[in-house]
Amino acid sequence: MNIGIFSDTYLPQVNGVVTVIRALKAGLEQRGHKVYIFTVTHPKAVEEEGVFRLASLKFPNEPQHRIGMFFVKPLFDMVRPLNLDIIHTHTEFSLYLAARLVCKKFKIPPVHTIHTYYPDYIGYLPPPLNYIMEKKLPSYTRHILRNQRCMIAPSRKNADYLASISYSRPVRIIPNGIDLSHFHTLPGDTRRGKIRERFGISADEDMIVFVGRLGPEKNIPVLLENFREICKRRSAKLVIVGDGPDRRLLETYRHELGLSSSVIFTGYLQWPDEIRQVYADANLLMSASHSEVHPITFIEAIASGLPIVAAADISIDSMVLNGENGWAVENEDRLWEKALEILEDKAAAERMSRRSVEISQNFTIDSFVDSMLAFYEEHRRL
Repeated sequence: MNIGIFSDTYLPQVNGVVTVIRALKAGLEQRGHKVYIFTVTHPKAVEEEGVFRLASLKFPNEPQHRIGMFFVKPLFDMVRPLNLDIIHTHTEFSLYLAARLVCKKFKIPPVHTIHTYYPDYIGYLPPPLNYIMEKKLPSYTRHILRNQRCMIAPSRKNADYLASISYSRPVRIIPNGIDLSHFHTLPGDTRRGKIRERFGISADEDMIVFVGRLGPEKNIPVLLENFREICKRRSAKLVIVGDGPDRRLLETYRHELGLSSSVIFTGYLQWPDEIRQVYADANLLMSASHSEVHPITFIEAIASGLPIVAAADISIDSMVLNGENGWAVENEDRLWEKALEILEDKAAAERMSRRSVEISQNFTIDSFVDSMLAFYEEHRRL
């Protein structure tokens, strides 16, 4: 099968959508399928076979994001010789519009995965646009997705949202999957100790990690406040991996909380090599975010054997099982209590670590690719 994947985000950008696309591409190619990526240009992009880049501009205030631009004839000329059997879109912006034109021109069946829970992002808009968009988002979402035969949602969260706005097309839940072998750690693993040494974290200190975008939707100030309570009781470091528009504000808030020496901002780290080193050295993953849909970082963490303490959210119901491999806490201000329970009970932590690895087997790349191929075949015939 010849498969076209259209996305406004791809390497060298670092986020969950990029990780999913890379895993899907690798898995499909291992099965003998041809995969072509259509995405935006990026000044740091490395040429890659089968990746077509459309012109783009830097997104205002978000240098890691790009706004794609395209001309119809050159786009059609790129696509025509590929004989695509299906087009799979992963974002809802300019590359999505490009894919719609291609599907119409060449009569190629479309499928789409909605990775983002957009109600959590309305706050990025300035008044009065945020108030207008809050009212218009349901109708806008229905309009954008109107031509899809069937939607893919990585978890029940987005499936329920589409149902709540009366989206009329069928929605199939296909959980994300990745190559878990990147993150499995064994006794004596040479990955261990590198991040602690790099950032000056001693072996007898607890190391708690958060991996993700540093934006308002991730609720990181609440995470910092919870970590302050842990620091009152134990010697610990919080390692925050990632970058985003709120980094400077968060660094200032870290200082205001008296956590300057205890909270480490690493910026972006290389995936998977440096990221798996972080998980290998950590005792626990914590998150106060309610904006996830099916977080890849949680899959990576449990595959690495980390217990998780996170704000309760429907998106992580299948990843964090209370009392088994961590806790999904209803009161986000009390995350620290469950974190302390784990950190102070070595036997419980080891049991939860083993259970995390077991649960991660629900999100293998093979299962993900199997489900996606079945979906493609079904919609090629419609």
